[in-house]
Amino acid sequence: MKAARHTLCLLSLVALLALPHAALSQASPDFELGESNGYRVRIYSQLSPVQINRIHSWELEVLDADDNPVEGATITVTGGMPDHDHGMPTNPQVTGALANGRYLLEGVRFHMPGRWVLLIDIDGPDTESSLELEFTL
Repeated sequence: MKAARHTLCLLSLVALLALPHAALSQASPDFELGESNGYRVRIYSQLSPVQINRIHSWELEVLDADDNPVEGATITVTGGMPDHDHGMPTNPQVTGALANGRYLLEGVRFHMPGRWVLLIDIDGPDTESSLELEFTL
């Protein structure tokens, strides 16, 4: 009986840990970037709406011109506040490919209100692309 209870607790914990990524990819995107050199990107934020001074993660969904998921891409994200002439306070990194053209970007943080511009560089199997995301917090 005790072993069954421990197994049930463990399975419940595994299910709870899986929820954030599942919830991100099933919600409406927080940002959607149009096609650039054959790729487009949907961004799902762990924090919705995006908040100031909270480190969080984004899920990036990369699609080709035919809406097929792009697997095996290398993605870098840089940016900052051009009106203040400074970059981001963190160095967000894509830490892994999830599945179906989705990638986990960790370490996202915006430390002040204003206009932000992020550059998303994608080195995919067929081509390279740069997409720009501009938003105001």
